[in-house]
Amino acid sequence: MNRGVRVVDLTRVLAGPWATMILGDQGFDVIKIEPPEGDETRRFQPWKAGESVYFACTNRNKRSVVLDLKTAAGRAALLRLVETADVLVENFRPGVMARLGLDDEVLRARRPDLVHVSISAFGPGPFAERAGYDLVLQSAGGIASLTGDPPRKAGPSIADLASALTAVQAVLFALLRRYCTGEGERIHISMLDVQHALLAYYASAWLNVGQEPPEPGNRHPSICPYNLYRCRDGWLAICCANEPLWDRLKQVLMLEDRPWFGSMAARLAHRDDVDAQIEAALEDDDAAVWEARLLEAGVPCSVALTVPQSLAQPAARRIHIGNWIFPAPPLAPRCLRPPPTLGEHTAEVLAEVGLLPTDLLVTA
Repeated sequence: MNRGVRVVDLTRVLAGPWATMILGDQGFDVIKIEPPEGDETRRFQPWKAGESVYFACTNRNKRSVVLDLKTAAGRAALLRLVETADVLVENFRPGVMARLGLDDEVLRARRPDLVHVSISAFGPGPFAERAGYDLVLQSAGGIASLTGDPPRKAGPSIADLASALTAVQAVLFALLRRYCTGEGERIHISMLDVQHALLAYYASAWLNVGQEPPEPGNRHPSICPYNLYRCRDGWLAICCANEPLWDRLKQVLMLEDRPWFGSMAARLAHRDDVDAQIEAALEDDDAAVWEARLLEAGVPCSVALTVPQSLAQPAARRIHIGNWIFPAPPLAPRCLRPPPTLGEHTAEVLAEVGLLPTDLLVTA
């Protein structure tokens, strides 16, 4: 295999592994460094043929190497790998790498143009020592408050996943800058910063004009109609962000005209009445029937599907890698390596830097 860009992956759980998996999908040589007990997600349920489905969904297209970084031999082996690496990604708490004797100065002595990316809950600063999992970050970042009362996490682990996407951007931008300047880069990604970025127009409205977010729900603060509406058998999302779409919706639903239907500002001021009229029109038929009618008229809408229903629709694509099935990533993968077993590639990777497994104090 043409190694291309080599990534030393010291991440675990979700945010970091998802980022490095995306790089692996695109053909980067991702070397996942695991402690002797492995990434803890290897022990997460459910299981398929004795392997964790959770671990598999975040660690395809990587090679697994077992190194005990608490030992001198393990650290020495890591530094040999860093000499051959372009990128190192880790998601330890701030300060852990320094306590291991692997701070950025030590790494850069081995590879001066290294791109070194750290992902942590709150980044360097007053909360640096605070740990954070997805629910903690969604709560600290204000996301959970937008989902209801009491607050609820957004279904997927968006704090982790959005931080992963940010890390991928960081790696690519840094590699591009290195191509232009020849210099590496040290990058800290705060998951709290990522959550605040996701607040987008909510944060902008508060910071600039003091406008608080509306009551939690599916409505949009600037668009009406924009909601999930109950039909006879389920729910239908309808979004009309301009007047032509609103006119089409009115025609299909045969809505009785109101004085405040004529502009977005008026509809926003009377959104309860707008939503009530839409639901009254939809309640006599099934969501799929209304979806077909509205789509034919060009109105953006969708039935609210369950996860199995969504994955079964014709537009849902899949990839098969070994015995595993995954949703197809947005960018077609250039590598199709199954998720590794623990330490599967230790001997192979160490040989590439002139080491033998016997040079370590752990076995793989």
